[in-house]
Amino acid sequence: MPVFSAPAPAADPPAMTWTLPSWALLALLAGGIALLLLLVIKAKLHAFLALLVVSVAVGLAAGIKPSDLPAVLEAGMGDTMGEIAIIVALGAMLGRVMQESGAAEVLSGKLLTAFSEKRAPLAVGLTALIFGVPVFFDVGFIILLPLIYSVAQRSGRSLISIALPAVGGLAIMHAVLPPHPGPVAAAGLLGASLGWVTIMGLICGLPAWFVGAYLFGIKVGDRLKTPVPTQLLGEAREQSGAASGGSGGSGGSGGSGGKDGTGGTGVAVRAPSFKTTLTVMLLPVLMIMLNTFAETVLPDGGVQTALKFVGAPVIALTVATLLSFWVLGLRGGFTMDRLEKAASASLGPVALVLLVTGAGGVFGAVLENTGAGEALADLLGKTSLPVIVLAFLIATALRVALGSKTVAIVTTAPIVAPLIAQADLSQPEIALVVVAVAAGGTVLSHVNDSGFWLFNRYMDIDIRTTLKSWTLMETFMGGTAFVIAAVLSGVIALASG
Repeated sequence: MPVFSAPAPAADPPAMTWTLPSWALLALLAGGIALLLLLVIKAKLHAFLALLVVSVAVGLAAGIKPSDLPAVLEAGMGDTMGEIAIIVALGAMLGRVMQESGAAEVLSGKLLTAFSEKRAPLAVGLTALIFGVPVFFDVGFIILLPLIYSVAQRSGRSLISIALPAVGGLAIMHAVLPPHPGPVAAAGLLGASLGWVTIMGLICGLPAWFVGAYLFGIKVGDRLKTPVPTQLLGEAREQSGAASGGSGGSGGSGGSGGKDGTGGTGVAVRAPSFKTTLTVMLLPVLMIMLNTFAETVLPDGGVQTALKFVGAPVIALTVATLLSFWVLGLRGGFTMDRLEKAASASLGPVALVLLVTGAGGVFGAVLENTGAGEALADLLGKTSLPVIVLAFLIATALRVALGSKTVAIVTTAPIVAPLIAQADLSQPEIALVVVAVAAGGTVLSHVNDSGFWLFNRYMDIDIRTTLKSWTLMETFMGGTAFVIAAVLSGVIALASG
């Protein structure tokens, strides 16, 4: 039984002023996507507003009565946002407490000690992978930046050799693993179990990181021989302190110590142990996977019911967030007031992401109620290409055009959803489609992606070098994740056939 169900049309189908044949609906859908690209790229309209405008335009042109269209829009937003909003908000709170507790320093210190100097890129990359489970990409990048600079200086390696495994670890976790908005949104829009998305995300994402970020990163980095930009060292430390909730950071008061080493309490903050840090970071992932294990392996009964409850994403993230408040916050020297401010500050950055996700659900509801989604599914079904390949190609095209990974994912998912319904895919197969959509939203990052410029600026490199390093890394990672997902999907299909 899936954790999410795909957005459903309104209880009563909207009245139609007219009905269009399939070819006209397809032309209308193509026009709607073209309008979306125009509004986002040329008019610079925010993706949330652009998706709403396109949804209204497509709905009216397809014949939905103006009096019924608002109900369709509201139903699409509500069905999509229901559980997604809770999961993403809890994930953001958990990540914020991680930032402010000094968890990144604890992880990196332990892993750097465990690995030799020659394997410094691996240690920093593993730190980023673990830290990237609850922490958003851009925040994680800024927090880990001083560590990346420091390790590059100490090891004498090229800066890019250290940086690519780190940013790759953050990027792949952000793309394929809940509670990040992209995979959570895709799971909700496609009706996928978050437990299976987590399992398949790890199976596809970890090898993709190893090949695309670690192996490629040290090879291209050593060849490019990029030095540490000493003029940016001070700025990186200041930005990292702000991102971690330090003095002057968002949230209003001191952070993981502020400048006086306190948590806003006047008492020195105690850094968590490595075991505590690792437990809190991985607990929600393990609990969510437990839900899938109970559903798949155990017979119906009390034990299965209990494990499914404990492993439900909302419960798992609530437990992990409360645990982080206690073991990382209160036991570390923070007051409840400081933790409340940290939790509040964490919600600002995710608000726009959630609105874009909800607008993707609105677009999906319009496609479903007008019949455009079914017409597209019929057309694409005639190509004989597997759903997982079509999902990857559509997401890739939107990623190249729009730049934003999350916008590409939430725009692709409602287009692909009718194909999944027609193909009658199992939960593991739907989860692999989610990974394929995320992989398509990862490849070919270029000048319209904020991550491209973040890497360009803090590595102090030119655009050509950024394309050779960042863009190729993202492409190798996304491509590898897709290939693994496609192969697994084929194996499952053969086994079940």
